[in-house]
Amino acid sequence: MKKIVIIVICAFIFILIGIGVNNQYSKYKSNKAVQAFKTKAVNLKTVKYNSGFEDLMPLKPILKDKRIVAMGEATHGTKEFFQMKHRMFQFLVEEMGYNVFAMEASQPDCMAVNDYILNGNGDPSKLIKNLGFWTWDTKEVLDMVEWMKEYNKTHEKKIKFYGFDMQSSHTAAQNVIDYLRKVDPSYELSVHEVLSKFNDKTLDYGVKKQLPIDGIKEIKNVFEKNKDEYIKRSSKEQYELYMQNLNVICEFYDMFGTGGSDFQKETKRDKYMAENVKWILDHEGEDSKIMLWAHNLHVSKGIDKFGGSNSDYPEGNVKRMGSNLYDMYGNKMYVIGFEFNKGDLRANYTNKENGQAVNGKCTLKAVKENSAAYIFSKVNPIFSIDFNTCKKNKYAKNILSKPQYCHDIGAVFSGENESFESEILDLRYDGLIFVDTTSSAEPN
Repeated sequence: MKKIVIIVICAFIFILIGIGVNNQYSKYKSNKAVQAFKTKAVNLKTVKYNSGFEDLMPLKPILKDKRIVAMGEATHGTKEFFQMKHRMFQFLVEEMGYNVFAMEASQPDCMAVNDYILNGNGDPSKLIKNLGFWTWDTKEVLDMVEWMKEYNKTHEKKIKFYGFDMQSSHTAAQNVIDYLRKVDPSYELSVHEVLSKFNDKTLDYGVKKQLPIDGIKEIKNVFEKNKDEYIKRSSKEQYELYMQNLNVICEFYDMFGTGGSDFQKETKRDKYMAENVKWILDHEGEDSKIMLWAHNLHVSKGIDKFGGSNSDYPEGNVKRMGSNLYDMYGNKMYVIGFEFNKGDLRANYTNKENGQAVNGKCTLKAVKENSAAYIFSKVNPIFSIDFNTCKKNKYAKNILSKPQYCHDIGAVFSGENESFESEILDLRYDGLIFVDTTSSAEPN
């Protein structure tokens, strides 16, 4: 019996020693990775625009041949992410000839913002409220829109503002009504009722299912039949723009009016967002270059398990917008993810005291050691890394090429434990911007 006890104790000691050695080796590799990232990182002095570009210049050779720079965000409510994207767009415009901006908002709703930055029409504060999502109704987005308008005042090559989402149809329907009144008023009268039914502000699913989509398809046929005449009475640019409004209505209906699971809707949405980005680039011409603004999830070049670790969504994998775009544009696209360590963000959450839904500030503690952000937090307060550059070091490559816990928070905050997903960074992005400590986006 004594021998058995001794054997068990010895085995236990060896296990503890093994665990200790393994932990020491893991820490050794992590420290080596931190040192590698420190040598490869582009340290950024600020996230604020109008701060000069000296610290961003190392990005020029990395982005020089790209037509699309897709910029994500680890949450939909982080001030520093929004500010950094504004700063990056200013850099891309002034230093690299970019002329198009597009964001995760309904394409027709963004037309009024584009009109504002080009012609000064409208109240920008109200216009961004009409983008359809509270996430973009912030001081940071307003500052960027105002900067675009000021830039366009003094430059011949104008910036354009687009959306690539399709989650609303009411603005698209009204836009088409207004266009037809101009180019074909008698036909507008005959289809006014069909278009008016696509007022999604008041629609529930049952009504959406009964929407007259065949009527929209017929209007598209009439557009095609009368293309030359409509262009004469407006312009080629306007004709294409309002035809695209009809396409968005069809996309909206396919998402919401044909049934299907959340997984199917999500797959369709990312597919259509990619197609809409392609339309924007085709519409703007072969010399156009675009910066995209969306959540990390949507810019990702990867294919995600829908719902992440949420067992409520067992159906399969979603091919994301970034993945669809990568199929179209290949190495002409560069995807930048965002990550952070700790701080505040703005999101919807449930008040624990009364169970009411609230939109406001949420706070996250510093990340734990089993996350990518923990390693990045040891590098620098704000920095950018290019994955191809970093992967030349085996320790950095190990972090980027193996699953890591990363923040993944959309419009809803469900608590700190629900804020992470396991991701292989190298499969999702080409590079990453890290901000150690964040604050919540400011409501407009």
